[in-house]
Amino acid sequence: MEKFVITGAPGTGKTSIINHLKTKGYNCVDEISREIISEQIASDGEILPWKNLSAFSERVFKLRESQLINSKNTLIFFDRGIVDIDAYMKLDRLEIPKHLEESIKKNRYNTEVFYTPIWKEIYINDEERKESIEQAKQIEKKILSSYTLYDYQLIKVPKGNVEERANFILSHIKKNRNIAIN
Repeated sequence: MEKFVITGAPGTGKTSIINHLKTKGYNCVDEISREIISEQIASDGEILPWKNLSAFSERVFKLRESQLINSKNTLIFFDRGIVDIDAYMKLDRLEIPKHLEESIKKNRYNTEVFYTPIWKEIYINDEERKESIEQAKQIEKKILSSYTLYDYQLIKVPKGNVEERANFILSHIKKNRNIAIN
C-alpha cells in the first residue's frame, strides 16, 4: 500500500511538507478542512468545527473517503486521513457514527503514518485555525490514540526545515519499502 498519511495537530507543518512534496513531483492529496472552513466563513455558514462539529465532520469524512477510494494505486501522500475525523469527534465527546468506523476499518492507508509533532515555534493562529497551542496538544494526543487504535504505526517526523522533514519521510519509505523514490 503506497498511500501515506501525514498527520498531526494543527499548525505543525503538515501542509508545508505536502506542498514541498508536490514541488518535487509527488502525488499529494490536500487537506480539505481549511477549504470547507473558508467556504463556510465566506457564506456565513454553520458547518464549522466550532459551531457544528458533527456536520463538519460528516462533510470532511465524505470528501476524505472519496479522496482515498478514488486515489490511484501509486505513491501518494495525504494531508490527514479519515482517522483524524475519529480523533476530533472523540475530543469533543461526540458519538462516532457506525459508517465512519466501518470506513476506517475497510478503507486503509499504508500502516505507517507520519506525524508532525507539536512545535510551538511554528504554531500560528489564523482565520481557519482557531485552536490554542494547549488545544493543539490535546488534539495531538487524540490523533495519536486514534491511529494506534486502528492499528497504524506512527512515525514521528523530526523538527527541521520543510525540505529536511520531507526528505526524512522519503528516506524512511525508500529504506523500508521497495518503492521507487526520486
